Amino acid sequence: MEFDLIHRYFKTPFGGLAQANPDTVLFGIGDDCATLRLAPDFHLFTSTDTLVEGVHFFSDDPPRVTGWKALASNLSDLAASGASPLGFTLNLSLPEIDENWLAGFSAGLLDIATRFNCPLVGGDTTSAGSNPLKTLSITVFGQAPASHLGFNRAHAKIGEEVWLSGTPGLARLGLLLEYQRRGRLEQLCKGNELPQVQALLAAMPAQLRQIAVSQLGMPVPRIELGLQLRGLASACLDLSDGLSGDLAHISSASEVSAILFQSSLESMWRKLWPEIDQQANAAGLLKILLEQTLAGGDDFELCWTAHPNRHDAIQSLKAGLHCVGVIEPGSGIWLQSQGASRERVSSCSFNHFAEIQN
Repeated sequence: MEFDLIHRYFKTPFGGLAQANPDTVLFGIGDDCATLRLAPDFHLFTSTDTLVEGVHFFSDDPPRVTGWKALASNLSDLAASGASPLGFTLNLSLPEIDENWLAGFSAGLLDIATRFNCPLVGGDTTSAGSNPLKTLSITVFGQAPASHLGFNRAHAKIGEEVWLSGTPGLARLGLLLEYQRRGRLEQLCKGNELPQVQALLAAMPAQLRQIAVSQLGMPVPRIELGLQLRGLASACLDLSDGLSGDLAHISSASEVSAILFQSSLESMWRKLWPEIDQQANAAGLLKILLEQTLAGGDDFELCWTAHPNRHDAIQSLKAGLHCVGVIEPGSGIWLQSQGASRERVSSCSFNHFAEIQN
């Protein structure tokens, strides 16, 4: 049964992608070990993530979305390292055989694997026994020239700028919308935050709602951007646990402080939601947006530091890149208002699905 499932949902549908990469995948699914070939003078990069049902995804999430996101989170780690994908392995622990779920999951996984030319090269499928929850574990492999050692979190330097891709916080809005749809919005709100969040969601235009839900379920890893940042960025990571919490990793490792400019973060949101200034409570909406940006997660956008003389080169790479802060002596994450006053930001990241109970 196990081998039949592997052939039907993984070896057969993914076979073409492996065959399209004969110089990289020497042996894939079907042997005890996969064999991958690195390009000459390249280094190997690898990352592993595990997703547990009820913790990282809802039990009733579309399986195609779950498949996409499972690989996207790993590919995002390669992007944050400036590495290009080689292939990945998949481990599945299932409480029962659900053919419909497996078909959808496999389809979503194949969609993103094909998009980023990252073939499935091996893995394992096993019973979860008495555990009623699915567990998915993916290990991804990538490569980069030996001259590129990645973007070490300890390499941020005083005077460098802080950059973001996309609009961090969008996935958090998607999660709030999902909880609202389920009638459980209060579970994600602290203290008197609920009415503020309700007002924010009510003000969001329909198109922004769709973008937020898509960002939560099917984020697009910034592989191309990561490659372009070679030679430009110093420290870099992907935003999986929230801007304040993730940026704190750079701050701590580099023994510096990161100053985020409130005006720059607000400008970032205005570009995506230009109508927000027409709202009666625009200032209040921007305030709650910034709070979600700092504490939210699962956007899988990139956050990096770079010397100011790289500013124009980075800005020319593509649209949707935002310079939002600066690295200074000290420690921690700080938010600077237009009046130059600063407020220390908690670096505790929000764990999106810690409270999920399906």
